[in-house]
Amino acid sequence: MLTSYFTTNFTGILKYKFYLNMKTHSHIKFIFISLILILYSSCSDDLNMVDIEGEKASLPKGFIVESGLDDALSVNDVRKNISSSKELVVEGFIGGRKRPFAKNSAVFILGDNSLETCDEIPGDNCPTPWDVCCEDKKRVAESTMSVQLLDTNGSLIFGTLEGLAGLKAGARIKVRGSLDEKSLTRSLIINAKNIQVVAN
Repeated sequence: MLTSYFTTNFTGILKYKFYLNMKTHSHIKFIFISLILILYSSCSDDLNMVDIEGEKASLPKGFIVESGLDDALSVNDVRKNISSSKELVVEGFIGGRKRPFAKNSAVFILGDNSLETCDEIPGDNCPTPWDVCCEDKKRVAESTMSVQLLDTNGSLIFGTLEGLAGLKAGARIKVRGSLDEKSLTRSLIINAKNIQVVAN
């Protein structure tokens, strides 16, 4: 009976730790999956999949601003000069894949403005121009970064940012924040403090 007791409780502890680990790193999974999809996606990908709208995230007061985010760096500029301790402003567009928003987490993909969206190509009628499917996939992966919104405790906010305050696929925006400590050279993450929608 004693052996059974310790076996049962040890198994329970392992399951609990596994749950916490998966919850903590769910946004990292989204980022890596996004990179994979960027490399292997095309205009026709996922067109037959059903869009399921996720629960909306709760935005902090004053998170969306109408002006004031000047002297912005490009996504590529940030990637070339990584400084996790420095606050910065970065500009780009929401895209780089067909579905740039996470469904249940406050995370999205920000693309460098140098990437050519399909609506900038004469005669291209791609229904999802922000996925830049005509660009070289490696270049897309190297010209994007993830933007996430954390709560006051440093935890990722639950719910999607899609459709909130003008945030949508293809929107041109500026983001003020700092690089997350989990950022890697090939998968940068910025913790957003403010977002300004420039054009949508």
